[in-house]
Amino acid sequence: MRAFIRSSGLGSHKNIPKVNLLSAGEDSDAFWQPRLQRSWRNVIQAHYVNETVFVHGLYSPFHFSHWLYNGMLPLYSTMKRFGGTKDSWTLRAARYQGDPIDRQGTWEMDHFFQTGKELVLSQAEMSTPFQTLPPSDAPICFQRAVIGLGSQCALSYCENNIPAEIYKRFREEIAEYFWSTSDTWSKHLKNAQEAINSRWKRQEQEHNSRQDKGAEKKRQEAPGGKAMNSPLKCLELARYYNFEAAGPNHGLEHGEAESRVGQMHPDVADPPESYQNLFVESNAGDDAGKASKRKLVVGIIQREKSRRLLNDDELIQGLIQAGFRVKWMSFDHGCGIAETAYLLRDVNVLITPHGNAIGTSVFMPSHDPVPTILSVDSSRYKEAWFMFTATAIGQRFTQTMCGPSNYVDDASREHCPYHKDLKSGHDTLGSVRNLVLGLPDSMVKTDKEKASMSGSALDRLRNKNLDYVNSNPAAQKLAEEEMDALIGPEQPNALIRKYGEDIWTFLLYFWKEAPRYVDVVRVVKFVQSLQRDLEQEKLSEATISTNTSTGIQQNQHMGDDGAQKSYRLYVEYVRKGRACGLDGCSGILERNVANETTSAFGKHSIDDTSKWGQPTSESQAMREGLTPGILETIWRIET
Repeated sequence: MRAFIRSSGLGSHKNIPKVNLLSAGEDSDAFWQPRLQRSWRNVIQAHYVNETVFVHGLYSPFHFSHWLYNGMLPLYSTMKRFGGTKDSWTLRAARYQGDPIDRQGTWEMDHFFQTGKELVLSQAEMSTPFQTLPPSDAPICFQRAVIGLGSQCALSYCENNIPAEIYKRFREEIAEYFWSTSDTWSKHLKNAQEAINSRWKRQEQEHNSRQDKGAEKKRQEAPGGKAMNSPLKCLELARYYNFEAAGPNHGLEHGEAESRVGQMHPDVADPPESYQNLFVESNAGDDAGKASKRKLVVGIIQREKSRRLLNDDELIQGLIQAGFRVKWMSFDHGCGIAETAYLLRDVNVLITPHGNAIGTSVFMPSHDPVPTILSVDSSRYKEAWFMFTATAIGQRFTQTMCGPSNYVDDASREHCPYHKDLKSGHDTLGSVRNLVLGLPDSMVKTDKEKASMSGSALDRLRNKNLDYVNSNPAAQKLAEEEMDALIGPEQPNALIRKYGEDIWTFLLYFWKEAPRYVDVVRVVKFVQSLQRDLEQEKLSEATISTNTSTGIQQNQHMGDDGAQKSYRLYVEYVRKGRACGLDGCSGILERNVANETTSAFGKHSIDDTSKWGQPTSESQAMREGLTPGILETIWRIET
């Protein structure tokens, strides 16, 4: 459903439709219907704002990727389509009913709303200076309203796609606002630190006035509290390797190279002519001349709790000894939108466990080379959510798994041994409502029996079972043995037969959140192949540039039309079957790349808003040859 525009004039109440304000799954739909309210007085008092108001809903704003891909980017796209400016207002009129009313997290929005405001309908929803409640003394009127987000996002549950160029413009606008110059970036950091200090001081004063130790503990644990550090913490934690030079006696550097700080295009501001790389990749076939070449920037995002990388230091060493520049990052102690975008602005290859951090890839540069995401999955769990976002942006995406059930040879078995994680096992068990280990067969209810019980009856059953285990040493010993089998390297078939579907529920959560190893040898070879791809991309671009200058006509899909040029090489990778590395690639690539109606590529957007979403003249040629057979090709790390 496209956004619905309401301009001046009374019209008919029957002509005002209900509009879905969310760009998320069908079970999250939130329909909102404007009301027509007449006043028969000749004169009424009202606040008038000569701007457009964009009426929208928010989905899981405390989750970065949902806030971004289901909320902010659809809103940003809608604003670009219908003339939104820095002076525009928004009205957050709905939210996903499963979300708490407060946002739980604060993401800066001043790169969009520098002078405008966002109207919210509850005090609890005010989380940044840009939120405000409607005035209580009189109505507030706008020149025009754009209602809804047009059901647009990269996921299949949205009716429409966001044009690929919008992601690029979103990234550029953030960069222009926060670090258009190094002085601008320095000013932002100074203002951000002052805001943090002010908040901490205010919180301390509030605590001192209450003299409540319980409130102190709650403050420390709350988002934004000292225990959570600050949005700048990720900048302090970032580690840089091989950016100034690469060689056996060089590695970890003291922060970001001075020549790159606050730069829009760090590799331009920090030219490669004097860069020395003393590593020789003999097994990659590089000669001495190539050994001095400055290589790709590989970003590694670590998670400190669930899904953490068990051998990230080994991965770093493998990459820096292969001559790559490496940036290690952690977002677990706080990172604002500006700081997140800043850290990713020069990352060519992103390696991170599946999860929220992959959503930051929207801030990676879109060319030189085509960006690549490597999702480090546990050996028994994978999902395709970020495959949708990556393909719509124009990023190559594949996965690596190394561990029980996924050993490709004896070497990988040695590199990725079984990791016993009892703590995660017990944490997961506590979240599975109906599963209690250590029971004799006679006490275990079947799936059919549990399905017929009420919630209160299930609670009573769980409490009874827990009391039995806690008071019975033999049951406690059995519970320990069953836990070892449950989290062990082999699928616990005996426990599945005993406890039924509750075991699968446990395993789904446990495998998803489990720590995991990276198969360092294979991943380093894979990144080396991406370096070779970059060299080939440069040759292709040089050939196109030369042929164009001599007047040789190129195929239409090789054209230089603004929005499409950045993504031409990505579509070429799709055509070669080297863009997607998951089962189910074909359906995702069909929707986001190949299908003329739903593709994010080859569409008019900010280049001509009057033709928004319509195919460009290069559209058909760009997708030529993207047959079902091609789209089904899975791009895997070589084994």
